[in-house]
Amino acid sequence: MKRIAASLVLVTVLFACNKVPNPDNFDHIFGETFTKGLRIDGHDYDSLIIENCTFTNKSLQLGNVDDVIIRNCTFENINSDGIRVGFIGEASNILIDGCTFKQIGSNGIDSHEKAIDCIIQNSYFENIAMSEVGAAMGQPHHGIYWKGKNVHITGNTFVNGEQPFGNAISVRSSGRVSGNHIKNAVKNGIMYYANHPGGDSLIIENNTISNSAFYSIIMGSDGNTANHNQNVIIRFNTTVETENESVYVAEDFESTTHVEIYGNIFVNASGEYLKSFYPLNDVYSNLQSQSDIGFVNMNGEDFHILPSSAANGYCNGLTQFPLYDIDGDSRSTTNLDAGSDEIN
Repeated sequence: MKRIAASLVLVTVLFACNKVPNPDNFDHIFGETFTKGLRIDGHDYDSLIIENCTFTNKSLQLGNVDDVIIRNCTFENINSDGIRVGFIGEASNILIDGCTFKQIGSNGIDSHEKAIDCIIQNSYFENIAMSEVGAAMGQPHHGIYWKGKNVHITGNTFVNGEQPFGNAISVRSSGRVSGNHIKNAVKNGIMYYANHPGGDSLIIENNTISNSAFYSIIMGSDGNTANHNQNVIIRFNTTVETENESVYVAEDFESTTHVEIYGNIFVNASGEYLKSFYPLNDVYSNLQSQSDIGFVNMNGEDFHILPSSAANGYCNGLTQFPLYDIDGDSRSTTNLDAGSDEIN
């Protein structure tokens, strides 16, 4: 990595950190505590690693930078966003891995359209969107609020807190949302709201979603069909709800987007599994039930399936499916199970 002049390091870091990393080795920030925020701005910071750090009171901001890794960091007691990506300039190939977000006023992670090809994985979100200001204005915040193209949001856990608002995951463009555990969302579990430029596809797969206040998975639009992805695939998710529909598809997508919904488990005590405002042609091989289909412990929210489950082998014959399940277990072409879990 290109080394940074000491004066630039001091200007950027002194206002933000309790102590200054060595300006002769500023490719790795490790174990620091930031109480006044940190702004990473400029390609001199490309490939920076921020690891095992704690952020309180203020956000981490990234822009005009590529290939930054944020790993095993804690973001807590922040009135605004935990991390902001792309607002001060384009940011690509940002990896957020194994981080914890708690007591966040706005969004756990927020992105601009200029944040592209990024990954958010293996992170934990609790008590997010605590501020009532945005919600009162009709603009609730979210666990992850992502607007850039080709994002991969995978392996994260979302737990409802005391007074949060908004969706667990609110994705506004293209990419993949896979293998996430979402419990007790006060609005929707996963929302695709097409009010920013999309791309080829959004794939929502292998997620487990339970006890959402509104819908497990929702496709909505502000009416600007030019933003829509060409394809949206909702497959091999497990959703367990007590009211409303499990999946919602708005009418604006009828002329723009190929929607496929297959291989899912939809358990919903209301008996309402899919709400669509136009006929969907590619909805198939979804296991639907108002009660337990053979989970290990449905009341205890262990949604792995038993060998005796109706989901076991339910999707035999399908040729398109995720190669691995939510736990990383291989899926079998000869005994293909519905939902996020594959028996091995």
